[in-house]
Amino acid sequence: MRIAIRELQRQPGRFVPVTAALTLLVVLLLVLGGFLDGLEGSQTGAYRAHDGLLLVFADSAELQLQRSVVQSGIADELDALDDVDAVGRLGRVDTTAAPQGTDDVEDVAVFGYELGTDVLPAPSEDGAVVDATLAELTGIEVGDVLEIGPAATPVTVTELVDDLTQGSPTVWLPWDQWGQVATDAAPADVLPDGASQALVLRPTGSPADLAGTSLGGTSLAEGVEAVTPEDAILALDVVQQQSSTFEGIIGVTFAVTLLVIALFFALIVLERVGLYAVLKALGAGTRDLLTGLAVQAVAISAVALVTGIVVAFAFTGLLPADLPIRILPARVGLIAGGTVFTALLGSLLTLRRIVRIDPASAIG
Repeated sequence: MRIAIRELQRQPGRFVPVTAALTLLVVLLLVLGGFLDGLEGSQTGAYRAHDGLLLVFADSAELQLQRSVVQSGIADELDALDDVDAVGRLGRVDTTAAPQGTDDVEDVAVFGYELGTDVLPAPSEDGAVVDATLAELTGIEVGDVLEIGPAATPVTVTELVDDLTQGSPTVWLPWDQWGQVATDAAPADVLPDGASQALVLRPTGSPADLAGTSLGGTSLAEGVEAVTPEDAILALDVVQQQSSTFEGIIGVTFAVTLLVIALFFALIVLERVGLYAVLKALGAGTRDLLTGLAVQAVAISAVALVTGIVVAFAFTGLLPADLPIRILPARVGLIAGGTVFTALLGSLLTLRRIVRIDPASAIG
């Protein structure tokens, strides 16, 4: 191992090509992961705003909000349960919105709700809670008036909240006002009296205790299912498609990383056959030689990671602000761990070649 460390110190130039290649692969992995997380974040803000609560859908809807209809009376049934602290209705309709007196029309998802969260203020009859993304697109501010839907229903912006985008910027209205907007925007999909697309449920204990249950044994509660926001996110078609595509590309990139490391250390071993034969003749074991290669692989991957992270953040900082890219700490940790593991595995693939080195025949 000491020989391997000294080689890194005295001959760093021979490791520059593989370190540069690994750095570029780290940058690619981080950018791909950033796009995956950014795209997922831009599709799930409304659900993530309900973290710590439960979402209740009709069990025939496959956790898709706009396919779900929770019938009248179920909210009262659930609110009467000992494990439930509060219940509120939730609905969504896709339409358009524009600041009053302008032609800056934007597609929006308008949500009707009854239950405030740590992110969403409680609904107010004075106006609407608006996604800050819509403010960036249109320039609206608190106190301005938005005209929503084909009937240009005027609503006053009472608060701007970050990270509420659900495919489109969102506008949050009190339930009764949302019902009027939904009727104007999608008259063919008007809900039955007292029904909602979903319910938001605040449990008295842990959400996990009720998630996935039928929530009640009476006929009024049949046909509904409670899930965490995380489960609802994973069920979204767009999230599944994006995840499968980007995770496939990320997997291929890790495979390329493994190939680069394996080929580099295979060449290193070929160059060192004579040296390794002498070391074996002097009593060094295969384990000692592999340990040296592993140390060099970890050192290379560490340098590549630090450099790659810096370059990736600098690169994404130069991209247009409207691109959905977010490099999250969890993603950085995952890629760092995967890169070090891949480097170690690539170096250890030389095991067979090292085991076959015969000191007598190699030295001659």
